[in-house]
Amino acid sequence: MKLVTKDATYLYNSFSKKINFLNQKNKTYWSGNVTDFRKAVTKIKTQTNKNFLLNDSSFLKNQNITSKDHLQKITTQKVEVNLLIPDYNIYDNFNIISTPNFTSVGEYIVRKYEIRNAVKLLEEIWIAENLLPHMGWDMSKFKDFLDVFFFHSGVAPYFNLNSYMKVRKNGLPLKVIIFHEKEKTIITMDHASKTKLNEDSFSVPENFILTTIDKILTPITN
Repeated sequence: MKLVTKDATYLYNSFSKKINFLNQKNKTYWSGNVTDFRKAVTKIKTQTNKNFLLNDSSFLKNQNITSKDHLQKITTQKVEVNLLIPDYNIYDNFNIISTPNFTSVGEYIVRKYEIRNAVKLLEEIWIAENLLPHMGWDMSKFKDFLDVFFFHSGVAPYFNLNSYMKVRKNGLPLKVIIFHEKEKTIITMDHASKTKLNEDSFSVPENFILTTIDKILTPITN
């Protein structure tokens, strides 16, 4: 898988579980596994962000912590930042509801799916139901990578990857609306196409220099 943002390129091999992370501006790159990347991102964010959103649900599971207040207390003892911590109970306790509502996103007809925790609406995911089977995309083997990508990029920090991976089996999500306490985040895919790429598209350019994870993350995470 290859993901390209304004400042960075992520190259992920689902067989080796290896990430090549490229800083386009400085022409440097780092190569390693998903776990090391997640740990490094957490370290950099807590050192540089005054308001750090701890949105890695695996952190809570690894620490075996269920109390949000307890997590706030023990974490602020380690770093002097204001941690904004979502309620991770919703990540394991949600319902996916297929609605009869349709609309269009770009050139595609999409159906609205609702992600709810009890009666609370968490997300709307608009699915092009006939698109994913046609394109033959299987995203399940990229879940670990997508989890750390969303964590690092800061895109939709309350994004529930668990519900996303389940609902996308019905088609390709073209619009996601994530509801926060006082605002919402909207992510829209403008176009989807199937294109053949050569191996060079997934290789690190020869003029890029290998560097450490701390050095490559700092200018991008700030």
